[in-house]
Amino acid sequence: MKLSALAAIVVCAALFVAGCGGGGSGGSNATTPPTSGATNGGGTPKQATSPNAPAGSRVVACAAGAAEMKGLRATAVDCGTARATMIRWGRTSSCGLADGASRGSCSLGDFRCQAVKADRGIAVSCAQPGGDVAFIATEK
Repeated sequence: MKLSALAAIVVCAALFVAGCGGGGSGGSNATTPPTSGATNGGGTPKQATSPNAPAGSRVVACAAGAAEMKGLRATAVDCGTARATMIRWGRTSSCGLADGASRGSCSLGDFRCQAVKADRGIAVSCAQPGGDVAFIATEK
């Protein structure tokens, strides 16, 4: 008698741990990435499922060093690399926006850069695996 009671407890515990499927009404059980400011129900922010930069990295403001560039920021790369990427972007004609264009892109070594016309100039974001660089290029 004791053996069957123990077996029933083990089976119930296994079913409890395994769960019994989705509790929703129809639809997909696929999860979606959290939206900005989402929480996990306990008031703490959800963890990103695929971060752009390595864990522990942070955004660092760097001195631009060029009058026509401002707001240089680097994530998971040093300021020297960020500055060199920014200067290289400014000197590479294929990276600038074409006449009348509001968006553009180019490659600079491992970095892939995207540029978007903004009120204050051209917002540029260059990313490579594990880090990125962002700045504003003022129009001449």
